[in-house]
Amino acid sequence: MKTVMRGIVLALGMTVAAGAFARSDVRDGNAIVQPAKNDKYSIDGFTMGKAELFGYISDLKDTDHLTGVVLKRGGSDEQRKSIGSIARTLQLKAFEQDGKELKPIDQPATPPPAPPVEQVPAQPSNAQQQPAN
Repeated sequence: MKTVMRGIVLALGMTVAAGAFARSDVRDGNAIVQPAKNDKYSIDGFTMGKAELFGYISDLKDTDHLTGVVLKRGGSDEQRKSIGSIARTLQLKAFEQDGKELKPIDQPATPPPAPPVEQVPAQPSNAQQQPAN
């Protein structure tokens, strides 16, 4: 019986430890993203495209209370742009790691709001118009 309980406790402890290490790419409130080939990204052992990264970072923002996204050095201009766009959309800060320093990534400007739509009074159709006498 003691052996079974030790096995259960050991298995439970390993599960908790694995969960703690699964999110190892979040430090000081920042998600650490590695650039990968073909404009892909690697985080927490997963390689993904921009859309998947957006969803993953969004989930991390909710669960780990992220304040920023860090792209490790070596990313392309397109990857920097993507990280900036993801961060802007999720209202996070965007950085690129340069040694031990974090340099802000320029985030794309927010598009201007659409102009207001003017209400035009409805014109009566030809069938409803009376000829003028």
